[in-house]
Amino acid sequence: MRTNRWAVFVLYQAGPMAVAGTTLVVWPLLGRVLPPADVGTLSGLLAIVSICAPVITFGLHLHLANRLARNPNRSAGSDGAVGAYWGRGLLGLAALGVIGMLIWPGNPVWQLTGITAATGATMIVLGLNRGLNRPWTYAMLTVGAQFLALLGLTLGGVATGSLQEALVAYVLLLMATAGIGLALRREKRETSRSDRLHVLAGSFRLVPHLVLAVATLLLTRLVVGAIEGPSSLAAFQYAALIIGGLTTVGASLDAHWSVRAQETSSPSELTTVLARNLRLMLLAGLLLIATVVVFSSTLLAVWLPPGYAVGAVRNAVFLSLTAGIFQALADNRSAGLMWHGRGGVVSVCTALGVAVTLGTSVLLVEVFGWQGAGLAIALGTATRAAALLIAVQRTSLRLDGRSVVWTIAAVLLALSPVLMIGK
Repeated sequence: MRTNRWAVFVLYQAGPMAVAGTTLVVWPLLGRVLPPADVGTLSGLLAIVSICAPVITFGLHLHLANRLARNPNRSAGSDGAVGAYWGRGLLGLAALGVIGMLIWPGNPVWQLTGITAATGATMIVLGLNRGLNRPWTYAMLTVGAQFLALLGLTLGGVATGSLQEALVAYVLLLMATAGIGLALRREKRETSRSDRLHVLAGSFRLVPHLVLAVATLLLTRLVVGAIEGPSSLAAFQYAALIIGGLTTVGASLDAHWSVRAQETSSPSELTTVLARNLRLMLLAGLLLIATVVVFSSTLLAVWLPPGYAVGAVRNAVFLSLTAGIFQALADNRSAGLMWHGRGGVVSVCTALGVAVTLGTSVLLVEVFGWQGAGLAIALGTATRAAALLIAVQRTSLRLDGRSVVWTIAAVLLALSPVLMIGK
């Protein structure tokens, strides 16, 4: 049975839907069944895992998704074999982590080992299914890993009142999800060691890009905390939740179109597909920005806890809004470079953007206070987009005139809320 292409698109948004479910259901429930210290510990663990997981996967979840989208037959060869071997290895490491958690309760090393390895295994099976364009399998595994596993953690907390035992349940549920995904792998054939090493080498070039993209907001928070202190960091944390929501949803939307762009067979076809994808992303980005502006202007005071400076949080958010547009442009150009096998260049450009974010955040926070961190995020994202535009000139890809006009118009519209600052 062939699934409608818009239904396919919706199924690939299982990630943002799962995030919404955990935000609206799981985290509020966790706050009621676990003491604040345990909730803080869990939040810290998951933040570290979000950075470590792309490293422990060697970037295979993205590399395999792109390669299998371009040639699904690779699933039976070295690409599928590397994904399966690496996924099973991570499951073994996750099992070791569970044993350590049971023998040494509360030990953060074993907790991080179990959660990171299990999360990495689920990322690999999700990448395999996205690349092979299996939307139903992808959606079910995503809901299992990103919603049901956290819900199981919550229920474990309800049943035991212990974060330690709840974390064991969480890791086991992640392992079960990844195990199901690996068991569904089809068509296998013998592969050579050199071919498998070639796949690994290609994926490793993407690791800096994946880690730094996740770490940007975390590094900005560290700068605010170091310069302004914990009270300002707490305020910026709420601004960062909104900024992170904007960029995360945008990245998830683009992930579907970027991976499908790898299916194109010629540079001219790729150029056409990426131009269409960019316009779709700019429209989606502007819609998300409009939603954020309306929320920040009307409901922010209700959403923020008492005592927080509503105007300051709103200012930081408004200063960062162009990051959504620049990210759309950067991700679109990254997809083209990945089609040409230039994953290492993507990582270099991402590193440059993060360096600019870090440097300007120190300067702007020192001069203007923690609200300046919002502008630093926008400047870093713009730098990454500019670097990718320059790098892509060495390939056959070019932005057509229509896309240039759309991008400029989108940036100007995203800048317009800055005029509301101070009013």
